[in-house]
Amino acid sequence: MLRMVLPKGTSFGFLTQWDVHTIVNHINSTPRESLDGQTPYDLSLATYGSDVKKNFSLSALDPTESN
Repeated sequence: MLRMVLPKGTSFGFLTQWDVHTIVNHINSTPRESLDGQTPYDLSLATYGSDVKKNFSLSALDPTESN
């Protein structure tokens, strides 16, 4: 899914840490058929607890919205 945002051959050099967190949060907020319609974000919270949210700077975002 990262390649949908940053196509192959795209330099990552211009990305800030904020950009990376935003991209990852959008990707992980997208429901997956392979997860029975859950998002990786929701599944990680259910599996590892709320500390994972803080430790990895996770936040649920609307994957259809851009910042």
